[in-house]
Amino acid sequence: MVPLQAGGSRLWRAAAHFRRWSLSLGLCVSLLLGAVLGQSSLATAQQATPPADPGFFPATGYRISSPEILDYFQHRGGVRTLGYPVSSEFPLLGQRVQLFQRAMLQMGADGTVTPADILSADTLPITHIDGLSLPAADPELLASAPTPDSPDYPTQALAFINLYVPDDWNGQAINFQQTFLNTVTCADASGGDDCDASQLPGFDLQVWGLPTSLPTTDPVNSDFVYQRFQRGIMHYSRTTGVTQGLLLGDWLKRIMIGVDLSPDINPEVRQSRLYAQYAPSRPLALDRPDALPDTSLAQAFRNDSLMAAGQSLAQVEPTLPTNVAQTATSVALTATAVSGTQAALTTSTPTGSALTATAAALTATATAGVATSQANTTPLGTPASVVSTIPVVNVGCLGDEQLWFVPRKPNVGVHVQISVTSQRHHDVRAMALGGPVDPGPVTEKVGPLGFIWTWTVAPPVEAFYEWTFFADGLRPCITSGFNAFAPVGATQTPTSTPIATNTPGTLTATPTGTPVPIPSIGTASTTGTCGSVITVTGNNFGTPPSTFGTSIQLLGGPPGSGTPILLSLIGGSNTQITATLPSSGLVAGSGFNLVVVNNGGASNTVPFTVTGCGAAAETATPVPTALPAPSVSSVAPTSAGCGQTFAINGTNFGTSPISVGVRAQLINGSAGGGPVDLSISNATNTRLTVSVPTTGVRAATYTVQVSNDGGASTQPVTFQVTAPGCSTP
Repeated sequence: MVPLQAGGSRLWRAAAHFRRWSLSLGLCVSLLLGAVLGQSSLATAQQATPPADPGFFPATGYRISSPEILDYFQHRGGVRTLGYPVSSEFPLLGQRVQLFQRAMLQMGADGTVTPADILSADTLPITHIDGLSLPAADPELLASAPTPDSPDYPTQALAFINLYVPDDWNGQAINFQQTFLNTVTCADASGGDDCDASQLPGFDLQVWGLPTSLPTTDPVNSDFVYQRFQRGIMHYSRTTGVTQGLLLGDWLKRIMIGVDLSPDINPEVRQSRLYAQYAPSRPLALDRPDALPDTSLAQAFRNDSLMAAGQSLAQVEPTLPTNVAQTATSVALTATAVSGTQAALTTSTPTGSALTATAAALTATATAGVATSQANTTPLGTPASVVSTIPVVNVGCLGDEQLWFVPRKPNVGVHVQISVTSQRHHDVRAMALGGPVDPGPVTEKVGPLGFIWTWTVAPPVEAFYEWTFFADGLRPCITSGFNAFAPVGATQTPTSTPIATNTPGTLTATPTGTPVPIPSIGTASTTGTCGSVITVTGNNFGTPPSTFGTSIQLLGGPPGSGTPILLSLIGGSNTQITATLPSSGLVAGSGFNLVVVNNGGASNTVPFTVTGCGAAAETATPVPTALPAPSVSSVAPTSAGCGQTFAINGTNFGTSPISVGVRAQLINGSAGGGPVDLSISNATNTRLTVSVPTTGVRAATYTVQVSNDGGASTQPVTFQVTAPGCSTP
């Protein structure tokens, strides 16, 4: 205030010096002085109350301190998209990162900010937590996904999302694609001014990444539907009708701290190098620093430690100085994320500008000229469903046409959906799908990311099926194909597999013939009523399950139940399948064992109870289950005299060992004796109680062997017969 008061004094001296001036002039000077002093007081008051810090979030007590991360956060939807910050910025494996409720942002050496692949196997391999059973990454889907080094990756990526991220699934409006496409809005990206809407799907792709699973229902809670992406998991609740991303950043933080974890968390998480690493009393706050080089958690979760100690966050998170806060605000308001994201996603890609041109293309076609179909075009049959009213532009191939096959590895006789995607609206009357069998009529679907045309075929024999999509005027746009394998239950024969390509050209043959792996059950529905749908998660079910000849069966049950009972398979993926119980004929309260069987063998079993149904048991076609050979792990004690008992431990002796012909023997005696039959007094699937004969056995060391109808054990477990009680053979 001193400089302003001094200035005021000079004004008054000037007024006194010129007293001879008119009274009106003096009045004007007084008014001017009042205005200056008033403005000075207002400026001082404004400086005394610094502006709010845009990077500090009282809800969690954490601040976004880097202007680059704050800029990205504000231009990608902020709290609505990423959630609140739940850590401070910290170095992790040589990169600066910060955790948010739904994501982890990372900043490169050049200041570029991108979301990390938080669901990667070495970061958060989560499939079970807090009672939720989440889909694992599907290897078959990953194998069919486009790779970032592809010349037309932007186009392929959006076509992949258009095909595999649905809004409607199993009759439910899960809205996964709409949620994906509404992640970043014009208001987020540019404040609503000069927004290029065609860039938005590219920003959405950067936030979520590609889908790594198909939509799946939670096997424990049928109200929930999930879909896994590279950087997030979408969650839909039937009860609320709400679709949103799960709080992966919160989960990762709890895992790194190692507290407040549910007992159902999957073992892969506990084996992660990030698990329970936070140790605030140790150097770098790391429990196992060798597992995390170039990492420090000393400041990562300090606010949580202080809150637990009862200290105020204000001591640690003071308000930024005015000039720093204004600088951060200026950076956030003036910087644009468009150029950074475009460079990250389309570097060295000549078609980068077409990354998300779908929105522009769909609106531009409304004003484009409509060319008539050429006279030499042979139209297909009437489409089963043509939903688009957007005008057709018959100008040949756009270059973004993609061919997709679902399933990718079908069995003979299994229906295959052949889909073509493009941002251009081709005329269904002037397109064709050329291949070895008649593809039938085409159906058309339009969405925010473009058009999908679908045909359905059933390959009749084992062979490679090559297909070419012909667009307007029968111009060939793309060629690709798939192998059809042996029918379900038949012996597969090696097939020469040409490499499927997305452009016409020579196909190279590669021999294939991979054995079908045995399925395994992780979790499964444990109860159900007649006609209800049950879900099983695990591995090696096939993509789709029909490629492995997969079925779900009920074994055991009450007398007369006619097991095994074959359930009606609905479908699924390599890691999750659904099936329907028979609509009648099962007895309420009946207990069974649920098993998954494919061409490779049978899985482990899970107890299952029918909770409501008709009175009589319904039979299904018996399916033989191979009896595994026994395995011996140990004996106790390891020696005994004739007439004494000992126990044989192992597996696969038989649920009812006597009924499967179980037999225990001593063979290959060191003194030349054997085989010697042992008397079985008690038997379970994992333990036999046996007695050494009183005659016919020499004092020697023997190998213990257990056999049944499935074969004989081969493990070199030995037992010594001592002399006491033995009579000469």
